[in-house]
Amino acid sequence: MPEEERFRRWSLEKSDLDDLTPEKARDLIIKCFFEAQKETFARTRQGLGISFNDGDLRATVEGSIKLAFKTVGEDISKPSKAGLMRVVESLSKKAASWGTPQDIIDYHKSQIAKIIDILKG
Repeated sequence: MPEEERFRRWSLEKSDLDDLTPEKARDLIIKCFFEAQKETFARTRQGLGISFNDGDLRATVEGSIKLAFKTVGEDISKPSKAGLMRVVESLSKKAASWGTPQDIIDYHKSQIAKIIDILKG
């Protein structure tokens, strides 16, 4: 399977920036990471003979994100701009360890950076 099909690229929409809050930014990070890692998680589970669906995959991705928040000492329910940046760095390292190509990681980090850059304080 070609790499562009194995690793999906999530793109920020202009409407995603409407009424942007740290909580909305967190939710966009979750959405981005889910879309970017969906195929990686699906292949891993399939390789292990574990059945899965999008709900299972979303739960796995959300668990990874919650762990990233905890690891960097950030409150997932009330994230800060600095904390979100640390979470994105943590998630990018996880994605690399799972075999996600660096150009895919860099692309998604650039999408999230646009979000974080316009957050206040």
